[in-house]
Amino acid sequence: MAQTPPNHLQVPAYMAFFLVHGAQFGVGVLGFSRYIAEIAGYQSWLAVIIAGAANQLIIWMIFKTIKRTQQPDLYMVNKTLFGKWLGSMMTILFSLYFATLAVVVLRTYIEIVQVWIYIELATWSIALAFLLVAYYAIIKGFRVIAGLTFLFSFLPLLLTPTIAPVLEYAEWYHLYPMMTTSFIDILKASFILTLSFAGAELIFVYYPFLQDKEKAQQYAHLGSLATTIAYLVITFLTFIYYSAEQLKLTIWPTLSAWKIASFVFIERVEYIGIAIWLLVIFPNIILTIWASSRLLKLQFRITHRKTVFFLLLLVFIATIQFTTRDAINMLNESINYIGPVFIFGFIPFLLVVSFIRKKKGGESA
Repeated sequence: MAQTPPNHLQVPAYMAFFLVHGAQFGVGVLGFSRYIAEIAGYQSWLAVIIAGAANQLIIWMIFKTIKRTQQPDLYMVNKTLFGKWLGSMMTILFSLYFATLAVVVLRTYIEIVQVWIYIELATWSIALAFLLVAYYAIIKGFRVIAGLTFLFSFLPLLLTPTIAPVLEYAEWYHLYPMMTTSFIDILKASFILTLSFAGAELIFVYYPFLQDKEKAQQYAHLGSLATTIAYLVITFLTFIYYSAEQLKLTIWPTLSAWKIASFVFIERVEYIGIAIWLLVIFPNIILTIWASSRLLKLQFRITHRKTVFFLLLLVFIATIQFTTRDAINMLNESINYIGPVFIFGFIPFLLVVSFIRKKKGGESA
């Protein structure tokens, strides 16, 4: 049975805000507005609100499921609700899902570095350097991971001055006329935002490490709200800056918008943005790999160092397999279909099963 970590290994309840927001706010920020605009046009800002509201519901479901089963984490929840064998299968699937999220984020960021800065730089070299640092952070424990997430969550604020040049060239008429897109298209656009909002489901794994669980839930909701607000701001800034034709031809709208920013002390602001984003995505990757490795540790009763090393090797091998733009596109599109299965399929299913079962807690045969 999974044991609740001692108090000195836990983090304060307010850290749930940064853990949720830090896991969600990552590489997807640089290009999500283009994809939702392709489906729902410039009214797709409504899709951001819908996706944010759905994410709030998922967070509530996670905490509710844990309370009903009276189990500390996803491993024990699966075992309690589905028994030894089916529960083990569910745990392994979630572990692979978290590892896949790490691959998607890492490979997408490496592509940005290769396109914008170092064209000839090998994928394996960036991935290896990044994952070696990630290994050091992960084996130091969850408190270190939470601390890094807290610290790096403030870094995007350094890029706030780049908003001014965008507003200077703003074309507000792009947002009109309002409410001309069908609700079905808006729902489809919100579906595409799955990758951008992925990360709240990690609560299922680090829940035992949170102090004052009731307050932690409130902070988790606030963290997701902060993500939604940030995405709304970025969406509006992108839409008022790019015309529909320009947005179709721009792969990373947020990143491209930084090119117009120029200050006395620095000319290429986008280089600074890419460098800062390396630290912004770091919590995305270490949190997902840590969660994946912890589930495997609980499932197979082996040391955390071994599971972390195995998963880092797996992530490294998977990352270097995607060598072309089409392959990376396929990887990102795949997670937009796989993600909803876990987030909007398995998580509500767990809650429904917890209501159906009369016996709460304990292990199934």
